[in-house]
Amino acid sequence: MSVERINSQLKKVREQIAQLQAKEKDLAEQKQMAEDAEAMKIIRKYKISSERLQMLNKLSEDEVRNLLQKREQEKEVSINEKQEIIG
Repeated sequence: MSVERINSQLKKVREQIAQLQAKEKDLAEQKQMAEDAEAMKIIRKYKISSERLQMLNKLSEDEVRNLLQKREQEKEVSINEKQEIIG
């Protein structure tokens, strides 16, 4: 295969990659909009107030924070147990 032909094919592949990346970005945006629309339908269906949404969001953040802290503590306990066994 000649260098020119390889360069030509590389150019085509790079163009295809750019097109696919643009399509991926567009689809990701569409997916986010669809998920947001679904969430809005649920909020409207159950007549959830903005105050209630804020409270639910705060609870979720607290739960995530607690789970991360618990996971970190479990890692520390595991490391300490291993060190005791080795030491």
